[in-house]
Amino acid sequence: MHPQNRGSQRLLAAAAKGELHDRALWTPLAAATGAAGNSTALVGTPETVAQALLDYVGIGVTTLLIRGYDPYDDAIDYGRYLLPLVREEISHRDRQRAPLAAVPAGAVAE
Repeated sequence: MHPQNRGSQRLLAAAAKGELHDRALWTPLAAATGAAGNSTALVGTPETVAQALLDYVGIGVTTLLIRGYDPYDDAIDYGRYLLPLVREEISHRDRQRAPLAAVPAGAVAE
């Protein structure tokens, strides 16, 4: 099976390189389904998955869609364990950048 869309083709190429594409992106479902639909998963502890999401934010991703196989219970777990970690780190990053934003252009921060 050779999908026509470029996204599925890239996903299959990543899956061909190994089961784990990056820190947490698990690709065997993509290989098994021909990369049809939602066929990848972020796997690991909440900390690992949060760091993977933050990696994507770090390269410029502005919208993330996360869902699981049990939508109700997974949504509860995301809200309880995953999203607080992501929000905490984003807030930390914003606080780190805030002092730099207050320095006028051309000035030297001390």
